[in-house]
Amino acid sequence: MKLSSLIREDIPIVDKNDSLYHAFKLVEKTGIDKIIVTENRVLEPGKEVKELAGILTSRDIVQKIATQRMRQTTPGKLHVSSFMSINPAFITVNSSIHDVFKLMVDKGYGVLPVLDEEGSIVGGILRDSLLRVAEKDDTEIRHIMDTNPLIARTTDRILKIRQDMLNNDISFMPVVDENDELVGYITVYEVAYSLMRFQDIVPAKYRKERISHLIVEDVMRFRPPKLRIMNTVSEAVISIMKKNSRGAVIVDEIGRIAGVVTPHIILKHIYTNKKELIEELS
Repeated sequence: MKLSSLIREDIPIVDKNDSLYHAFKLVEKTGIDKIIVTENRVLEPGKEVKELAGILTSRDIVQKIATQRMRQTTPGKLHVSSFMSINPAFITVNSSIHDVFKLMVDKGYGVLPVLDEEGSIVGGILRDSLLRVAEKDDTEIRHIMDTNPLIARTTDRILKIRQDMLNNDISFMPVVDENDELVGYITVYEVAYSLMRFQDIVPAKYRKERISHLIVEDVMRFRPPKLRIMNTVSEAVISIMKKNSRGAVIVDEIGRIAGVVTPHIILKHIYTNKKELIEELS
């Protein structure tokens, strides 16, 4: 597999001075919540080039959108530059798949912009695209899953889930009902979406009071990818990719939640224990 086969040209690209509302509309349109951010640099009078300025993700939005200062305005008046992560890591068209894995696993990046020899952006590589490396891995999922996952309830407030995700650096949580039955899942994207919609619809003077009314049940996804503890990493990859999910829920013999597995967990396992799979593709 060549690096070029992993490069996505459909990853949204925005200018740092664009509105947050515009950026999130692109997320909704493309289904990709990782955006490459550019800025103009003047080479000489009348000549400008676009350079890589940052990355904007759902996590970046979730971190700041619910703060007291940001609650006073609408997404249409907020700029990408106030939310993006600056000085992002990137790779070049000459980088290796091993380089990509190392950055994704060591730093936890979900996207890496790809630059050509002149420094122009040619696209990006998403973490999910690397999951294909694990399609032949027959390791049982119970050996790599997170056995102590945070679990959300349908009645939990979105602000609580936001804090849980930020504090524990996670993007995926199973959701259970009042009987502790698995009914769905929620990701950092749903949290970002609900907070963006709230900011856009609710007048500023009512936000402090009404934000606590946002609960998981209103925005969660149903029918989560679900696997048994004896299923393999390969089967987990197929399930996650089929649902375009940020993870899968692992259940035991009687259907209780036993753990979760995410793309990051899978890639870390491959990079640590199955490097031969990476070498086969390099």
